[in-house]
Amino acid sequence: MKELKSRVDQLIGGIQIQSKRKRGIGTLGCIVFDRLSGKPLGLTNKHILKKRRGFSVIQPARKKRASEYIIGNIFRKGKNGKENDFAVFEINTNNRAINQKNSLFGLAGKITEFVEPEIGMLVQKVGQSTGHTYGIIQKVSSKTIIIKGNPDKPCEEISIGGDSGSLWVTDEENFKAVALHRAGEKNNTTTPIEDTAYAIPISRVLKELKIRF
Repeated sequence: MKELKSRVDQLIGGIQIQSKRKRGIGTLGCIVFDRLSGKPLGLTNKHILKKRRGFSVIQPARKKRASEYIIGNIFRKGKNGKENDFAVFEINTNNRAINQKNSLFGLAGKITEFVEPEIGMLVQKVGQSTGHTYGIIQKVSSKTIIIKGNPDKPCEEISIGGDSGSLWVTDEENFKAVALHRAGEKNNTTTPIEDTAYAIPISRVLKELKIRF
Protein backbone atom coordinates (compact mmCIF):
# COMPACT_ATOMS: atom_id res chain seq x y z
CA MET A 1 0.00 0.00 0.00
CA LYS A 2 3.01 2.31 0.23
CA GLU A 3 2.70 3.17 -3.47
CA LEU A 4 -0.89 4.33 -2.96
CA LYS A 5 0.25 6.80 -0.30
CA SER A 6 3.13 8.17 -2.37
CA ARG A 7 3.24 10.81 -5.08
CA VAL A 8 2.14 9.48 -8.47
CA ASP A 9 3.01 11.17 -11.75
CA GLN A 10 -0.31 10.22 -13.37
CA LEU A 11 -3.53 10.50 -11.36
CA ILE A 12 -5.45 7.25 -11.05
CA GLY A 13 -8.14 5.79 -8.79
CA GLY A 14 -7.03 4.27 -5.48
CA ILE A 15 -4.38 6.80 -4.46
CA GLN A 16 -4.20 9.03 -1.40
CA ILE A 17 -5.64 12.56 -1.52
CA GLN A 18 -6.40 15.29 1.00
CA SER A 19 -7.96 18.73 1.24
CA LYS A 20 -5.10 21.14 1.87
CA ARG A 21 -4.84 22.19 5.55
CA LYS A 22 -7.37 19.54 6.67
CA ARG A 23 -6.65 16.35 8.61
CA GLY A 24 -9.05 14.10 6.73
CA ILE A 25 -7.24 11.80 4.32
CA GLY A 26 -9.10 9.79 1.71
CA THR A 27 -8.90 8.00 -1.61
CA LEU A 28 -9.35 9.24 -5.16
CA GLY A 29 -12.13 7.00 -6.48
CA CYS A 30 -11.42 7.55 -10.16
CA ILE A 31 -11.23 10.20 -12.85
CA VAL A 32 -14.61 11.35 -14.19
CA PHE A 33 -15.75 14.15 -16.47
CA ASP A 34 -18.22 17.02 -16.18
CA ARG A 35 -21.21 16.26 -18.40
CA LEU A 36 -21.44 19.78 -19.82
CA SER A 37 -17.87 21.02 -20.12
CA GLY A 38 -16.05 17.70 -20.39
CA LYS A 39 -13.41 18.88 -17.90
CA PRO A 40 -11.62 16.11 -15.95
CA LEU A 41 -12.61 15.76 -12.29
CA GLY A 42 -11.52 13.63 -9.36
CA LEU A 43 -14.28 11.70 -7.58
CA THR A 44 -14.24 11.08 -3.82
CA ASN A 45 -16.36 11.64 -0.68
CA LYS A 46 -17.75 14.96 0.47
CA HIS A 47 -16.35 14.41 3.96
CA ILE A 48 -12.86 14.25 2.43
CA LEU A 49 -13.25 17.55 0.58
CA LYS A 50 -14.24 19.48 3.70
CA LYS A 51 -13.36 22.98 2.58
CA ARG A 52 -15.33 25.34 0.34
CA ARG A 53 -15.38 25.31 -3.44
CA GLY A 54 -12.08 26.48 -4.88
CA PHE A 55 -9.88 25.22 -2.04
CA SER A 56 -6.91 23.10 -3.00
CA VAL A 57 -6.67 19.30 -3.10
CA ILE A 58 -3.25 17.67 -2.71
CA GLN A 59 -1.71 14.29 -3.56
CA PRO A 60 -0.38 12.70 -1.47
CA ALA A 61 -1.28 14.08 1.96
CA ARG A 62 1.46 16.39 3.22
CA LYS A 63 1.94 18.56 6.31
CA LYS A 64 4.92 20.45 4.94
CA ARG A 65 5.35 22.06 1.51
CA ALA A 66 1.74 21.11 0.67
CA SER A 67 1.58 23.70 -2.12
CA GLU A 68 4.03 21.61 -4.14
CA TYR A 69 1.52 18.75 -4.24
CA ILE A 70 -1.64 20.59 -5.38
CA ILE A 71 -3.52 18.62 -8.05
CA GLY A 72 -6.74 20.62 -8.26
CA ASN A 73 -9.53 22.50 -6.52
CA ILE A 74 -12.83 21.53 -4.93
CA PHE A 75 -15.53 21.87 -7.59
CA ARG A 76 -18.90 20.33 -6.67
CA LYS A 77 -20.44 18.50 -3.70
CA GLY A 78 -23.53 16.51 -2.80
CA LYS A 79 -26.21 17.81 -0.45
CA ASN A 80 -26.38 17.03 3.27
CA GLY A 81 -26.77 13.45 4.48
CA LYS A 82 -24.76 10.23 4.29
CA GLU A 83 -26.56 9.28 1.10
CA ASN A 84 -25.05 12.40 -0.51
CA ASP A 85 -21.48 11.91 0.69
CA PHE A 86 -19.88 12.49 -2.69
CA ALA A 87 -17.89 15.29 -4.30
CA VAL A 88 -15.56 16.10 -7.17
CA PHE A 89 -12.56 18.35 -7.57
CA GLU A 90 -11.36 19.99 -10.76
CA ILE A 91 -7.99 18.59 -11.86
CA ASN A 92 -5.21 20.95 -12.85
CA THR A 93 -3.53 18.99 -15.64
CA ASN A 94 -0.69 21.52 -15.71
CA ASN A 95 0.30 20.33 -12.24
CA ARG A 96 -0.33 16.61 -12.68
CA ALA A 97 -1.19 14.39 -15.63
CA ILE A 98 -4.06 11.88 -15.77
CA ASN A 99 -3.53 8.19 -16.42
CA GLN A 100 -5.07 7.72 -19.85
CA LYS A 101 -4.73 3.92 -19.94
CA ASN A 102 -6.11 2.64 -16.64
CA SER A 103 -8.76 3.79 -14.13
CA LEU A 104 -7.67 2.02 -10.93
CA PHE A 105 -4.20 1.49 -9.51
CA GLY A 106 -2.98 -2.05 -10.16
CA LEU A 107 -5.91 -2.99 -12.41
CA ALA A 108 -5.68 -3.00 -16.19
CA GLY A 109 -8.50 -1.25 -18.04
CA LYS A 110 -10.63 1.87 -18.23
CA ILE A 111 -14.04 2.32 -16.63
CA THR A 112 -16.54 3.25 -19.32
CA GLU A 113 -19.78 1.84 -17.90
CA PHE A 114 -21.65 1.35 -14.64
CA VAL A 115 -24.14 -1.25 -13.43
CA GLU A 116 -26.81 -1.17 -10.76
CA PRO A 117 -25.86 -3.11 -7.61
CA GLU A 118 -27.52 -6.46 -6.94
CA ILE A 119 -27.51 -8.71 -3.90
CA GLY A 120 -24.82 -11.35 -4.31
CA MET A 121 -22.80 -9.31 -6.80
CA LEU A 122 -19.03 -9.78 -6.48
CA VAL A 123 -17.15 -6.49 -6.25
CA GLN A 124 -13.65 -5.13 -5.68
CA LYS A 125 -12.04 -1.81 -4.83
CA VAL A 126 -8.65 -0.16 -4.43
CA GLY A 127 -8.30 2.04 -1.34
CA GLN A 128 -5.23 3.89 -0.11
CA SER A 129 -5.38 2.16 3.30
CA THR A 130 -6.37 -1.46 2.56
CA GLY A 131 -5.18 -1.73 -1.02
CA HIS A 132 -6.98 -4.18 -3.32
CA THR A 133 -9.94 -5.79 -1.52
CA TYR A 134 -12.91 -7.95 -2.50
CA GLY A 135 -16.52 -8.07 -1.34
CA ILE A 136 -20.04 -9.38 -1.88
CA ILE A 137 -23.06 -7.07 -1.90
CA GLN A 138 -25.42 -8.06 0.94
CA LYS A 139 -28.07 -5.34 0.87
CA VAL A 140 -29.23 -2.80 -1.70
CA SER A 141 -31.35 0.35 -1.53
CA SER A 142 -31.59 3.46 -3.69
CA LYS A 143 -29.31 5.35 -1.29
CA THR A 144 -26.97 2.81 0.30
CA ILE A 145 -25.53 -0.62 -0.35
CA ILE A 146 -23.91 -2.90 2.24
CA ILE A 147 -20.90 -5.02 1.33
CA LYS A 148 -19.26 -7.87 3.27
CA GLY A 149 -15.89 -9.47 2.62
CA ASN A 150 -15.64 -12.17 -0.03
CA PRO A 151 -14.63 -15.39 1.81
CA ASP A 152 -13.17 -16.79 -1.40
CA LYS A 153 -10.77 -13.84 -1.58
CA PRO A 154 -10.10 -13.03 2.10
CA CYS A 155 -8.30 -9.94 3.33
CA GLU A 156 -7.67 -8.50 6.79
CA GLU A 157 -10.18 -5.66 6.35
CA ILE A 158 -12.28 -4.44 3.45
CA SER A 159 -12.45 -0.95 4.93
CA ILE A 160 -10.41 1.12 7.35
CA GLY A 161 -9.89 4.85 7.77
CA GLY A 162 -8.56 6.46 4.62
CA ASP A 163 -10.45 4.20 2.20
CA SER A 164 -13.28 6.72 1.96
CA GLY A 165 -13.82 7.78 -1.63
CA SER A 166 -12.78 4.44 -3.14
CA LEU A 167 -14.77 3.08 -6.06
CA TRP A 168 -16.36 -0.37 -5.90
CA VAL A 169 -16.36 -2.08 -9.30
CA THR A 170 -17.46 -5.50 -10.50
CA ASP A 171 -15.00 -8.30 -9.79
CA GLU A 172 -14.31 -9.24 -13.39
CA GLU A 173 -11.74 -8.51 -16.07
CA ASN A 174 -13.83 -5.86 -17.85
CA PHE A 175 -14.89 -4.22 -14.59
CA LYS A 176 -17.75 -1.72 -14.37
CA ALA A 177 -18.45 0.89 -11.69
CA VAL A 178 -20.95 -0.09 -8.99
CA ALA A 179 -20.74 2.20 -5.95
CA LEU A 180 -18.75 4.89 -4.13
CA HIS A 181 -17.34 3.69 -0.81
CA ARG A 182 -18.12 6.03 2.09
CA ALA A 183 -17.46 4.15 5.36
CA GLY A 184 -16.79 0.90 7.19
CA GLU A 185 -18.28 -0.62 10.32
CA LYS A 186 -17.83 1.22 13.62
CA ASN A 187 -15.40 -0.67 15.83
CA ASN A 188 -16.75 -1.80 19.19
CA THR A 189 -14.33 -3.72 21.40
CA THR A 190 -17.09 -5.25 23.54
CA THR A 191 -19.24 -6.41 20.63
CA PRO A 192 -17.22 -7.30 17.54
CA ILE A 193 -18.95 -6.41 14.28
CA GLU A 194 -18.50 -8.29 11.04
CA ASP A 195 -16.26 -6.52 8.54
CA THR A 196 -18.63 -4.27 6.59
CA ALA A 197 -18.49 -1.54 3.97
CA TYR A 198 -21.14 1.06 3.16
CA ALA A 199 -21.35 2.62 -0.27
CA ILE A 200 -23.56 4.79 -2.46
CA PRO A 201 -24.89 3.46 -5.80
CA ILE A 202 -22.78 5.05 -8.52
CA SER A 203 -25.85 5.86 -10.64
CA ARG A 204 -26.98 8.24 -7.90
CA VAL A 205 -23.53 9.82 -7.70
CA LEU A 206 -23.28 10.37 -11.46
CA LYS A 207 -26.74 11.93 -11.62
CA GLU A 208 -26.39 14.27 -8.65
CA LEU A 209 -22.88 15.48 -9.51
CA LYS A 210 -23.67 15.77 -13.24
CA ILE A 211 -20.65 13.68 -14.23
CA ARG A 212 -19.82 10.77 -16.54
CA PHE A 213 -17.02 8.27 -17.11
